Amino acid sequence: MSIPATPHSAVGIDFGGTTVKIGLVADGCIIEKRPPLDTQAYAGAPPLINAMVREVEAVRAAHPELPAIALGVGMPGLVDSDSGIVHSLTNVRGWKEVALRDILQQRTGLPSALENDAKSMSYAEWRHGAAKGKRNVVCITLGTGVGGGLILDGRLYRGSNFGAGEVGQMSVDPGGNAGHYGNLGALEKYVGNAQIVERAMEMYAAGLQGAPEGEMSPFTLQKAAQRGDPVAIALWKEIGGRIGFMLSNIVWLLNPDTIVIGGGVAKAGEWIFGPVRSEIKSRCSPVFWQKLEIVPAKLGSDAGLIGAATLGLDQACA
Repeated sequence: MSIPATPHSAVGIDFGGTTVKIGLVADGCIIEKRPPLDTQAYAGAPPLINAMVREVEAVRAAHPELPAIALGVGMPGLVDSDSGIVHSLTNVRGWKEVALRDILQQRTGLPSALENDAKSMSYAEWRHGAAKGKRNVVCITLGTGVGGGLILDGRLYRGSNFGAGEVGQMSVDPGGNAGHYGNLGALEKYVGNAQIVERAMEMYAAGLQGAPEGEMSPFTLQKAAQRGDPVAIALWKEIGGRIGFMLSNIVWLLNPDTIVIGGGVAKAGEWIFGPVRSEIKSRCSPVFWQKLEIVPAKLGSDAGLIGAATLGLDQACA
């Protein structure tokens, strides 16, 4: 890869439930990614932090021509980006009230930033991806769960307690399934990977039609829809409709110019995007949707790493 013209870079850390990805980023481009760390292979925070620091130093040493001047971390849990504390992680044990930002800053000597992973993804898509140059952006990521982030008036919006953008916990059915935090009908309890598969099996059974061969997944259901499978087509219309219903409320509230949809489920393409657009148009005034762009994310699985590094660099240069 050619090195961008910018003289500076930042290290990004994308901390996931199964792996931690670390890389060097400049101008939104990944210069090098280190081999991922197995999140579950470390007993608690201290040994994993030690491994993270080693990989940060390794990627810095490999590129003396592009000096890193900052570090950013995206974490899948409740974090305080002001104090730099990880309050808790959803799927990783041993991470309670960890002052991660200060620890990394002391150990690496780099000014460091800490952010929620979905907000890091949103920041990346705004600064370098599908929403580059836009001013009011809603980003959602669809996968095992549903996360999101907000760019309002050209700035990442975190909320009073750094929790803004949790679109997966917004209700799409006031009497429906309880989400992780108790809200009945939480969106991610209907459009997460496992929930899509569960709903598909119900629909195939009710329709007395055989399900696609092989392991059931959003990917196989996408392929089934492409082959004209009526159950799969109806399923994606339902899933897209639920997402569009939730986004309609956000459109009324925030009047964004762009909605970015990413994550594995979003790879269903127009099977998702078509119903989303139709639902928003049917529920919102044309004033709100005529100039609204609803677009797929561009940066894929690298968005979290790029966003974390970019946040670190932007804060260091502010």
